[in-house]
Amino acid sequence: MLRGKRAVITGGGGGFGQALCVWLAREGVEVDFSARRAVDIQKTCSLIAAEGGEAKGYLCDLALPESISKFSSQVLHSDRPIDILILNAAQWLSGAIDEHSSTEIFNTVSSGLTGSILLTQAMLPGLRRSDSADIIAIISACGIPNFTDSIAHPAFFASKHGLSGFTTKLSEHLSKENIRVTGLYPPDFELTGLDAHVDNQSRMGERLMNGWSIWETIRFVLTQPRSCHISTVYFQGPTREDLAHQA
Repeated sequence: MLRGKRAVITGGGGGFGQALCVWLAREGVEVDFSARRAVDIQKTCSLIAAEGGEAKGYLCDLALPESISKFSSQVLHSDRPIDILILNAAQWLSGAIDEHSSTEIFNTVSSGLTGSILLTQAMLPGLRRSDSADIIAIISACGIPNFTDSIAHPAFFASKHGLSGFTTKLSEHLSKENIRVTGLYPPDFELTGLDAHVDNQSRMGERLMNGWSIWETIRFVLTQPRSCHISTVYFQGPTREDLAHQA
C-alpha cells in the first residue's frame, strides 16, 4: 500500500531516521531525506541502493532557516507530490538548566521545534499535490504533560512540548485538506539492527522498546484508509533510568 509513494524524512543520516529511510525504501517508497553531514548521506543512500531502493539525501541543519529553505527548494524542485513527511530530527540535550551554553540550548529548541515548523510550512505545496498525504511527528514521551522521568535537558522537554502543541493544532487545520497529522510519543527505545526481530520473550518493563515496533506503528498509521485518522499514539515502556534502578 505504500509502494510508489514519496516520503521526506528529517534526520535520515543515522539512528532511527536512517532506519526509517531503509524500511520505507523496502516498501517501495521513494525516499528524500536530510542529514547534517555528507558522509552520513552517503551511508544511508548506500544502504538503500544495495537493496535496490531509491533515495536522495540533502544537507540540512534544522537550526538554520536558510538551510531549511535550501533543502525544501531542492525537494520541491521535483513535481512529484510529497505523500509522507516524517519529522524525526531533533538535537538531544541532557542535564540541568545550567550545564550547557546558550548556543546549545538555542540549537536544541531550534532544531527540534522551530525547524520542524518551518520545514512543514515549506513542504505544504508538495503535500497538497498528494491526494493522500500524511505528516508523522516523532515527539517522544518528553512531550507528554507532567512526564519528568528522563535525563533530558529542560530545553529538550520544551521543544517536545512545543512540537506536541504544533502537531495537535496542525492536525485540525490540515484535516480540511485531507492531510492527516499524527504525533507519536515513544519512550526511550533501542535499535538492534535493520533486520532484527523484536524480543517476544521479555515481560513488560524488562527492556527498552525496540525501534522496529515504532516503525510498525508508523506503517500501520500510514496504511489506514482516509476514513481512519490516528492523531496521537502513546507507548508504554521503561526508560533507561527505570532499567538502571532495576539492576
